[in-house]
Amino acid sequence: IRRYYNRAAGVVHPPVDTTFFHPSGRPSDGYALIVSALVPYKRVDLAMRACARAGVPLRVVGIGPDAARLREAAPPGVEFLGALSDEQVRTAYQGAAAVLLPGTEDFGIAPVEGQACGRPVVALRQGGACETVVDGVTGVLVPESTDTAFADAVHSVVHGAFDPDVIRRHALRFSRDRFQSELLAEVCELMASPTEQVAS
Repeated sequence: IRRYYNRAAGVVHPPVDTTFFHPSGRPSDGYALIVSALVPYKRVDLAMRACARAGVPLRVVGIGPDAARLREAAPPGVEFLGALSDEQVRTAYQGAAAVLLPGTEDFGIAPVEGQACGRPVVALRQGGACETVVDGVTGVLVPESTDTAFADAVHSVVHGAFDPDVIRRHALRFSRDRFQSELLAEVCELMASPTEQVAS
């Protein structure tokens, strides 16, 4: 943006409905959770292998063209829930011991929804997860996309002590109210500033 338009770029993170997604107040049911389209770049297969290695059951919410292959490759302990209603997805987050993001996303809505429900996240240390997950506080950022690294992280989160209230407060940084106010501020600043010359 600076190079071609001669101006700084403001970043307004996408909103998450942190009113709808909220903690249940109940302990987790001990499973790991993925909420995702079932396509190869989401790396659901990595999560399946890692959870099997860690001895943690995995529930997968979502549909997509990779579903048949994943079901065929799934080890014991993996449950495919298919497409769920918003309320059912919220219940799945609330019961999870960890929400997984094994792929790389520009932002990644599911980890923030999970955190809004007070649940820690295990995510690859790339892309948007570096901005939405606080390593060691709201989850664990995994340095490499290997079965062993993810399995170790899943085990540490599922058997660790993470504060749901702290996780929830962090997720509120991505609320709809915050999105609206930040977007309005960006628009107002743009409208109030003098026209900048575009670099030739």
